[in-house]
Amino acid sequence: MGRNRPQLMPAKLCLIRERLQLDHAHMAALLVSEIESHNKQRIEIKTRWVKHFELGKHEPDLITVNSYSRLAKVRMELIVDDAVSVATFRRRLGEELKHKRRVSHNTKKRTDRTGGRK
Repeated sequence: MGRNRPQLMPAKLCLIRERLQLDHAHMAALLVSEIESHNKQRIEIKTRWVKHFELGKHEPDLITVNSYSRLAKVRMELIVDDAVSVATFRRRLGEELKHKRRVSHNTKKRTDRTGGRK
């Protein structure tokens, strides 16, 4: 008997890509770059694989799911756990984006006030 596949993961992976404002090709390239820099191993992720992950046709391996989680700045468990609804996951992604924007905005304000000096 096989394990249960996460049913909500495809929608969550799609949300991550959309929140990062990437098309499938750029998401594939970003995943490859992230995996190579973090795991020091050469990997190939094709554009169509990202589409298949999001459609639930194929399930990404754990290294790839972990890379999605690092890029989205969420715990991997939130992606694979079907007890976490897509709506809850969407809110968590929104919180991460707000935090990221706030940090970026505050850094810009400091730079503006100091004339480029921090």
